[in-house]
Amino acid sequence: MKKLGKKASVALAVGMGMTVLVSGCGTSNNTSNTSNAAGNSATTSSTSTTTAAPVKVTFWEGMSGQLGGVLQHLVTKFNATHKGVHVDAIYEGSYADPSSTLQQKLLAAIASGKVPDMVQVEVHSLPTYAANGAFENLTSYMASSSHDQKSDFVPGILYNTTYNNVVYGLPFNRSVQTFYYNPKMFQEAGISGPPKTWADVEKDAAIIHAKLSKPGHEVFGFEPAGGWWTFEQNVLSAGGTLMNSSMTKATFDTPQAAAALQIMAKMEKQGTMTCHSSANGWDETIADFGDGRTAMYCGSAADMGQIRETKLAFKAAPMPYVTQPVVTSGGADMAIMSQAPAAAKKAAWEFMEWMTAPAQTEYWSMNTGYMPVLQSAITSSTMQTYYQQHPNAYVPVQELKYAEQAPPTPLYLELQHYEQNAVDDVLVKHESVMQALKTNVQKANQAISQ
Repeated sequence: MKKLGKKASVALAVGMGMTVLVSGCGTSNNTSNTSNAAGNSATTSSTSTTTAAPVKVTFWEGMSGQLGGVLQHLVTKFNATHKGVHVDAIYEGSYADPSSTLQQKLLAAIASGKVPDMVQVEVHSLPTYAANGAFENLTSYMASSSHDQKSDFVPGILYNTTYNNVVYGLPFNRSVQTFYYNPKMFQEAGISGPPKTWADVEKDAAIIHAKLSKPGHEVFGFEPAGGWWTFEQNVLSAGGTLMNSSMTKATFDTPQAAAALQIMAKMEKQGTMTCHSSANGWDETIADFGDGRTAMYCGSAADMGQIRETKLAFKAAPMPYVTQPVVTSGGADMAIMSQAPAAAKKAAWEFMEWMTAPAQTEYWSMNTGYMPVLQSAITSSTMQTYYQQHPNAYVPVQELKYAEQAPPTPLYLELQHYEQNAVDDVLVKHESVMQALKTNVQKANQAISQ
């Protein structure tokens, strides 16, 4: 395996260590943890020492709180039913928050040669590791699978699992952006349904702010939680591009790229929208939504469990668009480390294949809010009944028909840092939209050319 080069290491360090003032990556910044936090230091791969002992698989994961509890439940069930394999799922910090603890530890493990057997990897980070030989090519594993052939997966869900058209990860906790609104507040404001376009969001936010705000209790029409993720999606929705066709330069400084951000800047200036500028901004946005401080916000499909905890009666809707509906994937994949011993690789695949099987992906989806990854799971009687009882949960699945892939290149991870900076420059520092975009595209291209 090649060592991660300087540019790749910097891309991971910068991309995952970005200051997230308005953003998140599909999970909240909840630091509570019900997962197994013991042994958080780098753990070497291990295999069975006798034919009778199970093959041990070390799995570094980043699921905390309630999500971590669901994952540990599934791991325990797998271990109880697969006597030849024992998976040790170790919580190594968030896979995607600003501290990016798991990412930092994985980089250190690769450098030392003491890696886990498998890992949860943020979808935009996967190409960087794959390009440098850190992950196992899954082509032969999938070819022999009874349910993990490419054609078995939900269309759009395999985006961000590949590099150079080779699959290096299986979809795990996968989400798309979803729009949430408070139907009671909409009724009070005289609005009949959710907005379809960003122009509709602007109009509805103004009505809600004007009609529902009272002395001592200002109500905002809208709050964004997606940061660069929302920006990325809106650029594509407007017909713009994030990079050129050869994926060598950033291109997000066009009028199309500016369209939705200009609407948000106008809303923020008029006071009909607010955004949080802390690392906990995603959680704070959900809290505002639950408390009735805002009537609309855009976040992740996986937010539904956290919203339900606020006891708010809410509704989900497809993300607003600029000129055409588009969604891009968020979340993480499961990947096998190329340095893992052969026996551990085989055992890790057995676990990954089990996790994506219909029964497990259905359970995972119903208990976390993430999407089922197999077509057979979505069409199963279990999920169809669940969707009838929980129509909000079906909205992200419907959105997948509009899925587009973010640039599948190691360079894009670094570009996200500058996308986020552009959003912050506009919504937090109140700079002009086009100037912020041009400045950050210039900086991005300088960075990736070095």
